[in-house]
Amino acid sequence: MDLAAKSSLLDSKIQELGSVMVAYSGGADSAYLAYAAHQSLGDKMLAVIADSPSLPRTELEAALAFTREHGIPTQILRTSEMENPDYVRNDSQRCFHCKDELFTVMETARVQLGFSHLAYGMNADDEAEFRPGQKAAALYHASAPLAAAGLTKADIRTLARESGLRIWDKAASACLSSRIEYGRAVTAENLFQVEQAEDALHRLGFPQVRVRHHGELARVEIARADLPRALDLAVLDRITAALRAAGFLYVTLDTQGYRSGSMNDVLSVSAIANQAASQSTRSSQNRQNENNEQTVTVLETAIDDSTPEVLAHMAERALACGALDVMLAPVTMKKGRPGTLVTVLCHEPETAAMQDLLLRETSTLGIRVRQERRVCLERNLTIVSTPYGEIRMKIGLRGGEELNAAPEFEDCRAAAQRYGVPVKQVMQSAVAAYALVATPEPQLRA
Repeated sequence: MDLAAKSSLLDSKIQELGSVMVAYSGGADSAYLAYAAHQSLGDKMLAVIADSPSLPRTELEAALAFTREHGIPTQILRTSEMENPDYVRNDSQRCFHCKDELFTVMETARVQLGFSHLAYGMNADDEAEFRPGQKAAALYHASAPLAAAGLTKADIRTLARESGLRIWDKAASACLSSRIEYGRAVTAENLFQVEQAEDALHRLGFPQVRVRHHGELARVEIARADLPRALDLAVLDRITAALRAAGFLYVTLDTQGYRSGSMNDVLSVSAIANQAASQSTRSSQNRQNENNEQTVTVLETAIDDSTPEVLAHMAERALACGALDVMLAPVTMKKGRPGTLVTVLCHEPETAAMQDLLLRETSTLGIRVRQERRVCLERNLTIVSTPYGEIRMKIGLRGGEELNAAPEFEDCRAAAQRYGVPVKQVMQSAVAAYALVATPEPQLRA
């Protein structure tokens, strides 16, 4: 698909949303999404900036300046991820907890302001990267129009340049928390340290930098093109003085230069490896044999002192974190107590994460874990056109024979909200549209 076709598809995806709140950080991707949404929907969109100590003041000012220039409706929402111990702990899921707070606040505002959808700036390249925040977006059903249109980072920058947007070549700028080494608590103080240090390096003429916080030591990453100037002894002295003024005792220059996500290097044998293994396992299991046999992990626990709301919340989180399915069934426990049997299915690499989630999110004191074999149909997706827009259909096949077809519920629900009709009406329309294109001509038996 060429860039013009992708741009047209993006406009269609945005139009389908009807009205939308865009998670806007000021970066090239979210800025272009906000611009495109405003071009398509006018005042039926709102760009939302989450403000917290992890957002540099210069980035906030630049983001607001961009939307002012283009008349894009913008609102600042204060987020409180710093009050969440899971975020402050700063493990490999920090980004999930940050985005969970962002979308929680946005969802509240969405309901209050009457917008139909949330959207964020994930692009087609991001889908292959280690980004736990995407799980939080899925939990809140946030749309990713750029990715849905197949737009890569390079595509977005090209479209932004062709639209005359000055952010087309803006350097990537992740939140300040991404500079803190994993395992070191995120505090307002160390975020301020990093912000001061990077501002000082910018004033020294280094536009693309990262100051990685390792306690008393600052590891400075500078774009490789600027490294020769940085290695001048007089310049090194100025860098050292600037970072010591920000509160660091030791300063080291990273010889690999600037690179995005370098803190994730330490996760190569843990979180990222698990995620890669998970994706690899799914792919291999989906192609295991002609019968699509899979081995899955089953986790079970019976609970008699939880409310339905708590269990529903747990189920949503489990699905967002990679569970294949979650089932809640009423059971009678000892002494005649009514309870709920919680069953979670997942692939083996997600087992530890599911165990942790069940222990944290429920009142259980123990979990049963076992391996089981299951047989699945091959699954394909196709898109049908209905009076309510395009709807994805899930097709179940066995040996090339189609056995089942069903519309994607989230597509139907979104269309029903846009058109103000019952969701079953959209589902019936999708099934009818699919029948028109999928039903073969009847053949007389000899």
